[in-house]
Amino acid sequence: MKSAKSLALALTLALGAGAAFAEGPIEGNEVFNFQSTLSRAEVQAQAVQANREGRTARGEILPADEAVASTGLSREQVRAEAVQAQRSGRTARGEIVSVEAGA
Repeated sequence: MKSAKSLALALTLALGAGAAFAEGPIEGNEVFNFQSTLSRAEVQAQAVQANREGRTARGEILPADEAVASTGLSREQVRAEAVQAQRSGRTARGEIVSVEAGA
């Protein structure tokens, strides 16, 4: 009797798992119903223009936003600030952030 229950349970689980995958895997393109308003030539022209203007990512390097990248400080000033922050304990070490000194 115990083996019959085990067999029935195994059969039920197997059929349930088979039913869950009856549709097959989702490939990704089937999920999205996207209709573009641009032609292929227009999209390609936009891509070429973005590439010429340096607005495309190259590997892990993203285009720099001038408003963010430009601070007006020299390299030496930034290094001096970093050294001062480290000496005063205002830099992160691993997952611990020290906030007791001056923050």
